[in-house]
Amino acid sequence: MNIDDLKSDWHRAGKESHSEQELAMMTRVRNHPSLRRLRIKFMIEIAALTALLFLFYDGLDGAEKPLIVNMMLISSIILYILNNAVGYYHLQNPSVSGNIREALVKEAQTLKKLAVLSLLSSIAYSATLLLFLTYQIVFNQRKYIILSALIIAFLLLFYYSWISWKRKIAHFRRLEADF
Repeated sequence: MNIDDLKSDWHRAGKESHSEQELAMMTRVRNHPSLRRLRIKFMIEIAALTALLFLFYDGLDGAEKPLIVNMMLISSIILYILNNAVGYYHLQNPSVSGNIREALVKEAQTLKKLAVLSLLSSIAYSATLLLFLTYQIVFNQRKYIILSALIIAFLLLFYYSWISWKRKIAHFRRLEADF
């Protein structure tokens, strides 16, 4: 590219006009790449949990478990899915007000509530899954090791989730402090 091409590109820059509709589509929160990745993650989780709901009765011997254990598992999965849907809806439709600082404070408070609900629903789901999988099992040393590994994996996932929520809330606190 020579200097004349560069100069002509410079003079043409910014002359492309976009319609109001195109600008609105570009700035919509729903089109954000992070939300797209989150939507894909949620769809995969919902598909996997729905498959678990369809398979647990026959494939995981749900018929041999008491009704209360089955109902606890079903309700914890539904709670987990609903919590994800509420969180996604909130992220897709953030509260917007005239004052940016107030909106940031409100968003940080809402994220705190979502974090607590998310962690509680994850704990309820993992606890009922462990209860379902270990109900009426005669444990030996190998099974205790597997159970310990599952519990450690769940604890690490909870810790990672807590750190992730903490980072998101801190980001909004920093934005609030900058104003």
